Amino acid sequence: METYRYNTLRFFRVQFGLPARMPLEWCVVRETSRAGSELRLGVALKGTGLYIDVAMRRFFSQVDIPLIERRCYPAERISRGDDYEYRSAEGWSFTCPKHYICDIYYPARFSRELLAHSVL
Repeated sequence: METYRYNTLRFFRVQFGLPARMPLEWCVVRETSRAGSELRLGVALKGTGLYIDVAMRRFFSQVDIPLIERRCYPAERISRGDDYEYRSAEGWSFTCPKHYICDIYYPARFSRELLAHSVL
């Protein structure tokens, strides 16, 4: 099996075809709607207002419109045993297992091993 370094910003640069000179950073995304607020893990494209929602595997814009507000806060990644904590200077925090990104993106990359697995 080919091993990808899922927990790196370089992985996202390759996966999404981003230019080498575009600066990236981890971020905690706070999405607020009438249903409430949710924190998510993201990769911000510095200076653009765009970010990649890691779990949804797509780009979003930071917005503040009547029905929804999406803001990303630059975050530092802290290793805590089997988890990573992403913490912003504003106090927002998102914690996930170290295999979180791999769990999301592994089935999106073809490999011979994928043929032998059930993909749910």
